[in-house]
Amino acid sequence: MSVIDNYNKITESIKFICKELNRDNKTINIVAVSKKQNIDKIRSLASTGHKTFGENRLQEALEKWTSLDKKMAQLHFIGALQSKKVKELVQTFDVIETLDTESSAKKLSILKSQNFRIPKIFIQINIGEEAQKRGVLPSNFSDFLNMCNKKYNLEITGAMCMPPADEKPRKYFENMRYICNKENIKDISMGMSNDYKEAIICGSNNVRIGSLLFGEREV
Repeated sequence: MSVIDNYNKITESIKFICKELNRDNKTINIVAVSKKQNIDKIRSLASTGHKTFGENRLQEALEKWTSLDKKMAQLHFIGALQSKKVKELVQTFDVIETLDTESSAKKLSILKSQNFRIPKIFIQINIGEEAQKRGVLPSNFSDFLNMCNKKYNLEITGAMCMPPADEKPRKYFENMRYICNKENIKDISMGMSNDYKEAIICGSNNVRIGSLLFGEREV
């Protein structure tokens, strides 16, 4: 199947789920994870009018979106956030989904005071409390959010998570929804190619879909 066929299939499944949930399907944002994907596939998807793409490496995004028309896209950064790269990231991306350290929050705050355009910012939550994963622990989320808001004058609009790969995601998605609702966080980024349907049922409005949309990545 082509990228457009895959996209249409995914959007139809989202419409069906939202109808069952009495939700507006237009509130669900598909973040097309385009890392290591062929530029022609990205252009094909963009030809449908789709605008939201996700990249996890700064250098790859800079190279790729020099060839592509950046004006046609809203770019989400979904990779590990390093404070030393924050300045370049804010100049490239429209949304940063992975804030999880005070050093990066401080760097964003400094850039904001220097009148840089600051993208929308999501906090990454380590929802499964896994040692090998980055992200703020659920028990620390409220304090981290308050620090970003009050100490660093940052507006946090969303939160992102990845549940453990070897467990059923439902309880983690439900906990993520609870945490976000408690702190009045409206943008919830959870769910990928293998579990986006369940994530939407649990309240996600940003689903990060890569292989189901584009096929396997290029090496």
